[in-house]
Amino acid sequence: MKIIYTNISPITNAYTNINHIFYLKKQKPQKVYICIWDNFVYEHPVFEKSLNTTTNKIEKLQENVKIIEKLLSYLKIDYKIIFLSEAMNRLFKNPTYLSEFQSILSQMRIEELKKGFELEYIPFDKISLSKVNYIIADYLIATYLPELFPELCSSAPNNYFTSERFRAFHNKINQYLKTNFSKHIPPKTIFVNGVPVIIHPKKEIIPSLEMSVETIKKITESHYLKLPQKKEFYDLVEVLSTVLNNYKFKNKKLKKKEIEGIFKKLKYKDFIEFISENLYDYFVKIRNITSKIKIEKQKKTLFISNYHEFNLCLKPLNNIKFKILKNCNGNNSSLDISRKAGLKLSTVSTYLAHLRAKKLISNSRRPRRLIDNFVIDLEAIEDDS
Repeated sequence: MKIIYTNISPITNAYTNINHIFYLKKQKPQKVYICIWDNFVYEHPVFEKSLNTTTNKIEKLQENVKIIEKLLSYLKIDYKIIFLSEAMNRLFKNPTYLSEFQSILSQMRIEELKKGFELEYIPFDKISLSKVNYIIADYLIATYLPELFPELCSSAPNNYFTSERFRAFHNKINQYLKTNFSKHIPPKTIFVNGVPVIIHPKKEIIPSLEMSVETIKKITESHYLKLPQKKEFYDLVEVLSTVLNNYKFKNKKLKKKEIEGIFKKLKYKDFIEFISENLYDYFVKIRNITSKIKIEKQKKTLFISNYHEFNLCLKPLNNIKFKILKNCNGNNSSLDISRKAGLKLSTVSTYLAHLRAKKLISNSRRPRRLIDNFVIDLEAIEDDS
């Protein structure tokens, strides 16, 4: 069974992220675990600028993740989503995994990372030090996924699907894990390659779903100061071909096979127009696809790994609270819950206040469960005694 673990950073709905999902489909996975790098997204200045007065960071990230989920559903990929903040929290609560992370980080040398600058199309100079931490942690999360997320995963991923940038880290991490007799065999790495990254050199923005054709054109002009090499042009066409059946070129519609041989006649302005207009059409097609897809809400889990968390969240629960929680689905008012649970309204109101204080339900007129599952790490709790 082909089980794939991958990661994605939806700072925006960039074509690179969208292509990542279509590239993933080509691998024909039976199961996919996607780690959303929420830590990295929240700290990125481009994401900060994308916020408006009506949305906060969590809401904006959820909007971007929803596009990814809709594409996954459209492509009929069986997936589960986890978030890096939660995954790292679980990883670092385990002293063995924390020690491994620290050992790998201590052995990583800046000089060894220099080969990252030789990677094709990868803006390696844009990688922050925090991202280096995330890259290492992410691979360990993939390796130990069944232990970290037993409620979601029973079999370890056998493939790690990631960007070419991981080549700069891959050998060192694998060497450490194999030398130190890790209890799991690291997953086989599949690299996403041949994807030119068009990025504004100063603003660090990549063409994305919400942009106008004029904005896409400005980014493309800023990135390409002259015609790229022939291979890069055809790699861009290959990216577009995952969504487009034909291409605009000088007020004509061309099939992919008709694009072959066009590079010799291509002038700089023609190239900018071609990429900008077809990227915009690419996004129009994606918007059309995602507008028709509905996704199911994924269950949320609270990971209990010490006595403090147990006493705070689980120990206070009783039969009455379970009855109330069962009916906190976002559709029922306190009066509805009272009727369905067969409890007095005053009792329901009191217990709803307790559950809100524990952050187990939303603070709304029709409360919704914020947690659907509880997972208890008995070994960690014993160590905490």
